[in-house]
Amino acid sequence: MHVDQTINPEPIAAETLEQAVLDAGGVLNSGAEGSVAFSWDGRPRAFILLRTGKITVRFRTRERTVPWAECRASAGQDCMPVTAAILSDREIAVRATCRAPSTWIELSPTSLVLLVHTNPAFRRALFAQHAQRLPTFFARISGADALSFDRRLAEWLLAKAGDAEIRATHQQIAAELLTAREVVSRHLKVFADRDWIEQARGRITVTNPEALTRLVLDAAEPETRDSDNQ
Repeated sequence: MHVDQTINPEPIAAETLEQAVLDAGGVLNSGAEGSVAFSWDGRPRAFILLRTGKITVRFRTRERTVPWAECRASAGQDCMPVTAAILSDREIAVRATCRAPSTWIELSPTSLVLLVHTNPAFRRALFAQHAQRLPTFFARISGADALSFDRRLAEWLLAKAGDAEIRATHQQIAAELLTAREVVSRHLKVFADRDWIEQARGRITVTNPEALTRLVLDAAEPETRDSDNQ
């Protein structure tokens, strides 16, 4: 499913958020288009506030029966699922990809909680922005179709690959992606025929991560244009 977060926040709110996060000890980071901005599985490692660029975030709670969802953030916006996980003290699996050259601020979860409790201007700006974005957020969740399986599988492979081969059966991949083993096998064969991956029994090696990344980004591009025009 896809969740849109690209409605521009009010300038004053964005400035209030950025300055407060920097004053609280936020650390600047940057990433090139197509690079992984952040990725973890468990307790959120940081509150994320985007300064420039755009990111796409795939996320889900730790329950295996919950499907992956997708959200986006642009300059001046935080990653709402990560913020919600921090404030509710929940675990989350998340992987963010830069859709353009991007910079963002990372703030420790403890510092975010303290900021929310002690800085009324920051709290109002953060929740006012969320209130503006939530109607679209929930509309997308309730009405959007699942992401194309090619894209979901490509992102799963990129998330799992790292510098090592992936050890997983087609059945295990199907269980994670909530589909049938035959569907996984069919799509993996296509990827292998294109020389994007190599397969052995219970093992997969990503040989062309650039092609998989292009698949992910190209699939997102039409939706990006639509959301940027809202």
